Amino acid sequence: MTIRTTRRTIPGGFEESSNVYETIILCQPDGNKSCSACCGLFNFSDISRGNLSRFLEEGASRSSACIAAGDYPDQGDHHAIREITSYICPHQGLIFNKRPGCLLHPQYRTTTMRNESFFGEKICNGFLCPAHTIMSTEQKKLIIGVLDDWYAYTIAVIDPDSTVWLLDLLRDTYPSVFEQVDILKKIIHASLMIHADHLSAQPGPVFFYSISEYAAAKNNFSLSCGTACRDEKIEIEDAIRSFL
Repeated sequence: MTIRTTRRTIPGGFEESSNVYETIILCQPDGNKSCSACCGLFNFSDISRGNLSRFLEEGASRSSACIAAGDYPDQGDHHAIREITSYICPHQGLIFNKRPGCLLHPQYRTTTMRNESFFGEKICNGFLCPAHTIMSTEQKKLIIGVLDDWYAYTIAVIDPDSTVWLLDLLRDTYPSVFEQVDILKKIIHASLMIHADHLSAQPGPVFFYSISEYAAAKNNFSLSCGTACRDEKIEIEDAIRSFL
């Protein structure tokens, strides 16, 4: 059997391949950025870059202490959190190039130690968040191509409908930006930082493990949901125009 792959260049100079067998994993797409939201990182009430960066920077010492103690403490205990049923893994931290990741993963260590975690290797290895289904191949490749900041990238992943809304807005209203890659990168990063501030102000969960849970809750914060985020949309469009 022959698997035929076709390629074309999409706006912005990023190459898209059309292959029904292709799977783009968003967790660690390259050496510059990554997402560990499924490890519970965004379940803290304070999801500012500063707070999450401090937590990740302490990851190596925290993970080593947990392994030595043979314990799986939920890092949400005794902290202000968004969802009491979610688990914040102690084994997430900064891996190569100071990007978030699993400190027990075989790509970080010489052998896998993920069974030392609460969920174990099988569950961690097999999970894919809603963004993998919601975003198209083109959209995934575009955000991977234009974002090098792990925090902005994670915002794009945890609220995929807002990311789709933003990319559709740019294609429909400001299509010329896709021919100016440097400006496109600045616009997408700035827009996601605006959205990050609005997500921070939300009292409830902003990351969901299933599409059904995400669909039920996104009306509270997603840019794709009618007039719910009217002021934020105006703020984003003002930011976009400031780069043009």
